[in-house]
Amino acid sequence: MSTEDIVPNEISPEIPTPESVPVEPSEMETSSVESTEFPPFSADLGEPEAAPSPSVTPSASSWAAKDSSDNDRLMAGLAYATQVMVPIIVPAVMLLADESKKRPFQKFHAVQSLGFLVMAVIYEVLAAIVYTVLSIITGGCLACVLWVIFLVPIVPALYYAWQAYKGQYFKIPWLTDFMVSSKWLELPAE
Repeated sequence: MSTEDIVPNEISPEIPTPESVPVEPSEMETSSVESTEFPPFSADLGEPEAAPSPSVTPSASSWAAKDSSDNDRLMAGLAYATQVMVPIIVPAVMLLADESKKRPFQKFHAVQSLGFLVMAVIYEVLAAIVYTVLSIITGGCLACVLWVIFLVPIVPALYYAWQAYKGQYFKIPWLTDFMVSSKWLELPAE
């Protein structure tokens, strides 16, 4: 068998090519493009409609601060971020400094970050108990992987630091409501 038997040099007359098929003018008018539903063309273009903007409304658990400056946002973010390395210091300084006491955004986040610190300490105590019990039960096998549970409070601390730095008031689930009901924290107007 030669290559000419497999691949013919010419196109066979049975297979029509686009050039060899005559097209009637009436067939061109009813092409597949017109069969799709397009809105009718209007000569009056007018003003283009503005795309609807996505509504950026804060959820019930967070809202934008109207009274925060760049310094306020930085100090509020540091109140949470420093809980990872040097707890208590930044929120305590914020609550003791005369200028920071007068700033409601800084005061709110300083008090709430101290509440978060207390909650994180309670979590760490419970995590230590779970770690110890499970390590004893498994003969130390789970101790190799369970140490990660001690790092869990770092994630929300950094998230809350970022939210405060963006200038947001927010509620920490259960904690903020408890602090407000205990009169330790005042919620600013939304």
